[in-house]
Amino acid sequence: MADPVPAALLELRAVAAGYGGRSVVSGIDLTLRRGEILGLLGANGSGKSTLVKAFTGQLPLLAGSVAVDGIDMTKAPEAAKARLGLAVDVGDVPTPLTGLQYLDLVASIRRCAPDAWPAPDLPALLAIERFLPRAIATYSLGTRMKVAILASLLGAPPLLVFDESLNGLDPVAAFRMKRLMADLAATGRHGIVLSTHVVETIPTVCTRAVFLADGGIAEAWDGPALAAAAAAPGGFEARVMAALTRRTGVAA
Repeated sequence: MADPVPAALLELRAVAAGYGGRSVVSGIDLTLRRGEILGLLGANGSGKSTLVKAFTGQLPLLAGSVAVDGIDMTKAPEAAKARLGLAVDVGDVPTPLTGLQYLDLVASIRRCAPDAWPAPDLPALLAIERFLPRAIATYSLGTRMKVAILASLLGAPPLLVFDESLNGLDPVAAFRMKRLMADLAATGRHGIVLSTHVVETIPTVCTRAVFLADGGIAEAWDGPALAAAAAAPGGFEARVMAALTRRTGVAA
């Protein structure tokens, strides 16, 4: 009999993380299932990037636990990381390599073909094919982000994490990425985390959302609540500003 598929693709329990022993985020409980797109919102300094680094295994936990597809990140980090695809920060993309060499490198690490995409011909979708034979050092910011996104998708990992990955993309590429995320989630094989400070993106892309402020979750919206907030006077942005005010006591 096959092993049962874990209900949660990503599970955070009482997570605290930070630097030098000081917590930037704490008490974080989150669950993501296949088919969901979780929007992670917050102002600069709210802890979004710290939290992403914690649950993708880039930053040791100060407290709590992270499991990816049922695999404990602390106990089996290599196995857990093999189940996720993170679009790295453009500053971490190796600029001496060509795009093709970078994709070959990531594919070798993941033990998959360098064109093992979860959807057909993703380089064409992102209009990056002509740049791939060139050194990444010659790429624009948006093109570097595109190759980072392509690398994250190699091998079709079930958990996909995009940390501010729509930043710098041209409008056509950003639209196609949003549609791709929706299509991948709809297959039921993937769950997606989209970290962003662009509030208006959340209701159009995500099925759920949480708002970080002062190192904790200030507000959370499930699908119906997200749709209701978007339809209310002032839209979703007004609800986010209200959550920020409640958490910090500072009027938006």
